[in-house]
Amino acid sequence: LLTIDEDGSVVPLPWPDTLFPMILVIMGTGVSILRVDSAKDGDYVRVGGTACGGGTFLGLARMLTSAKSFGAALALAAAGDAQHADKLVSDIYGEEGCANLGLPGNLTASNFGKLGEMAEVDCSEQDLARALLQMVTQQSVLLASAFAKHAGCINRVFFVGGFVDEANWIARKAIAGNFKNLGGCAYFLRHSDFLGSLGSLRCALRALRGNW
Repeated sequence: LLTIDEDGSVVPLPWPDTLFPMILVIMGTGVSILRVDSAKDGDYVRVGGTACGGGTFLGLARMLTSAKSFGAALALAAAGDAQHADKLVSDIYGEEGCANLGLPGNLTASNFGKLGEMAEVDCSEQDLARALLQMVTQQSVLLASAFAKHAGCINRVFFVGGFVDEANWIARKAIAGNFKNLGGCAYFLRHSDFLGSLGSLRCALRALRGNW
């Protein structure tokens, strides 16, 4: 169990003393969000999700940049700066205004907002890829935080799935940072991209045992 700090380093974490209820965010081509209420079989409910997931990132990256694969899109994003495309809260209110409002200045006010301004913006394809990755991750963070607050488990939100595997450290860092800004803690699991397969295997083995 781990999270990511501001400089991108992996921070090992213990399991929460109170585990349930918890929010499980499964990020793949799309995103599903589950509230798990206990360790009992079937004691969970899908509370929401979004079609803005890994498929959105790759599809738009292919249209907006030279990337033709997921790996190439991530490589571009790693060299980019989303602030060249995104309008931040500090861009609107200034640092002093953000302090007076009690808002972090680095919160995104508008994804790709700077590209809509009349003045010419210095924004590379690397910046576009990073801003796109930021947009996709922010949608899941905002939804997950809302569901977690409603369930009273803002400090027990787990992100899993192929989109947030270990290779996509940028998404993990963005999720952890955005979630921290919203007052929560984002957990990640080692080899989390295999959890769906492991769950399917467990169900299949259980079904076989029932037939013996």
